[in-house]
Amino acid sequence: MSSFWSNARKIGYGSIPIILFFIFWEIGAGQVPEGVISPPSEVLQSLWAAAASEMLFKQTAISLGRVGMGFALSIVVALPLGFILGTFFQSAEKVLLPFFRMCEKLNPFAIIPIFMIFFGIGTAEKVAIVFWATLWPLLFNTVAGARAVEYPLIRAARSMGATRRELFLKVILPFSLPNIFIGVEIAAQLSFFMIIASEVIGASTGLGWYYISATTKYQLPLMYGIVLYITVLSILINLLFGRLKKRFLVWKEAVHIH
Repeated sequence: MSSFWSNARKIGYGSIPIILFFIFWEIGAGQVPEGVISPPSEVLQSLWAAAASEMLFKQTAISLGRVGMGFALSIVVALPLGFILGTFFQSAEKVLLPFFRMCEKLNPFAIIPIFMIFFGIGTAEKVAIVFWATLWPLLFNTVAGARAVEYPLIRAARSMGATRRELFLKVILPFSLPNIFIGVEIAAQLSFFMIIASEVIGASTGLGWYYISATTKYQLPLMYGIVLYITVLSILINLLFGRLKKRFLVWKEAVHIH
């Protein structure tokens, strides 16, 4: 029961700045010329109308579907490649890593037009952009996690006759998971921002397109509403991955406690 009240107090204290923000927003919107800032009361009404018409959720599903495809593709490529380079083929890592680092430095926002040239303005282009943006944090964190495994553990496993498969599944993979989850969290944040950016630049569906459509039609409350909605959605995605990290790495926390 005490934990319930403790959590309730945390939620209450955390809600105060948010409530104050909306109060100041409502008051401030009335102090500026009309057509510049919509008050939150109108913004929330427009969001409710968009949700009631299913337009908001439809565009959300399209954007998240593109994110899911690009993210899944980067996982399929980055994790095996990261483990290969970080464990049994470290000589190949020395050759390939500088090239991969150079690719990572390419600003994904700047190369969106290049992806549009190669893939057109459609789902394939959006998936490719998400794949490119999320590949590098997943790859480098997987390599770092695989290399961070303590050598005495590997030597002990080999001395007990562990095969490469057993060595990977029982030693390397568990100890690499914390680094992998760091890469997953970074990649998840990047993927969401990149899909919105790519849809803003060129698309006929998705949340980014929905925002640009509202801007073009000068639907000010809806425009601010979509920005607010995207912000809340990104926070929820971060919380989701934080929960997953705690769930899968509970053994790591137990090790620190003991």
